[in-house]
Order: sequence, then C-alpha cells, then structure tokens
Amino acid sequence: SHNLSASRRELSSSGFSIQEQLGDLTSEDAKLVIAMVGLPARGKSFLARKIKAYLTWRGLEVQVFNAGRYRRKCKGEEPSFKADYFDSKNERAAKEREMYAHMALQDMLLWFSKGGEVGIFDATNTTRARREKIVQVCRENKENNIGIIFIESICDEEQVILQNIRSKVKNSPD
Repeated sequence: SHNLSASRRELSSSGFSIQEQLGDLTSEDAKLVIAMVGLPARGKSFLARKIKAYLTWRGLEVQVFNAGRYRRKCKGEEPSFKADYFDSKNERAAKEREMYAHMALQDMLLWFSKGGEVGIFDATNTTRARREKIVQVCRENKENNIGIIFIESICDEEQVILQNIRSKVKNSPD
C-alpha cells in the first residue's frame, strides 16, 4: 500500500487527470481494453476478476479474456504443462502462447462489435512487443473507438508468490 500511496501522490502532483487521458472514451460508443501485465502468480487474474465485479456493478458490460483459458480449451485437459512450456527460450511454445493471446484479443474485438464496453485482457503481457501489438491491434480496429489501459501487478514477496503458485497447482486445470 505504500507504493500505491506514493503513486497516487505522484499522479496528483504531476497534474495527471484520468479524464484528460481518456479523452474520446467518454462518448457512448467508446470501448476500453484493460490489459493486465505481470509475471505468473502475481495476482493478475485476481485483479481482473475484482475489476470486472466493480465495473459490472457500475452498470458496464465487462468480460475477461484470459489467454490461459484459450490455451486450455485448445490443448484439451492435458494434466499439466512442463515448466519449459513457459520458458522464454522455448520458441515453439512462445509461438503457441502468442497465438492464444492473439485469439483472446480477436475475440475481445468481436465482443466489442456486439456491444461489449470493457474487455479485460488477462495475460502476462510482459514484453514490450506484446504490449505494442495490443496497442496496434486496437488502433487498427476502426469499427470501435478503443482506449487502452495497462495495469501491472507487481509482487516480489516470496511467501505470497509461493502461496499463489500452490493455489494455482491445487485449483487450476493446468
């Protein structure tokens, strides 16, 4: 919470205004992509669910597009992926992960064209290339007026990370 308070002070003192940054997003037809960013087991999906609950409560049409769900759906109910599947040096797996992220992003754009308002793109999105691709895809989509917000979940407390990993192992289809 110390970092959050410091960030709020920085934003306030810098004259940053969310309304100014959103600009055209106040129009009736505006769409918003909230792209989660962070390493595995850092709370991205937890935050995505909380953001969805809040925005839904505020009356918006919100959906979470989780790249991992696309992977599980396409690969079937394989019991577990080996750790090297998520290794950045594993080029084959990296291409697959990019494909699943792309599928989730494309489904979100389709959902926007059917009336969705806020799409939460829940994936690691840790590389500059991935984030640039998200921005590019959204800007190229002329059908929708799409704004993008990146929310990074940072956790470097080893106990919390280990607890998150244990929870994932116990409760996740992976």
